[in-house]
Amino acid sequence: MSTSPIPAGHAGILPHLVCAGAADAIGFYQRAFGAVEMMRLPAPDGRLMHAAVQIDGTVVMLVDEMPEYGALGPKQLKGS
Repeated sequence: MSTSPIPAGHAGILPHLVCAGAADAIGFYQRAFGAVEMMRLPAPDGRLMHAAVQIDGTVVMLVDEMPEYGALGPKQLKGS
């Protein structure tokens, strides 16, 4: 029996974004794209350990930067 790499009920690609200010990013996606927040899991220090929004049927996952776990956003990696 094989296991599908795509979770049931999801599209083929599930982007997972690491960013400084994931909560602010969620607010932007809501205003710009009509995103619907599905869930958020805050850490004790207030950073988001995991969050998910849905934009036109596609799930986008987000997390705040957590350098202590190797989770670095584009700015930390000198990207865009």
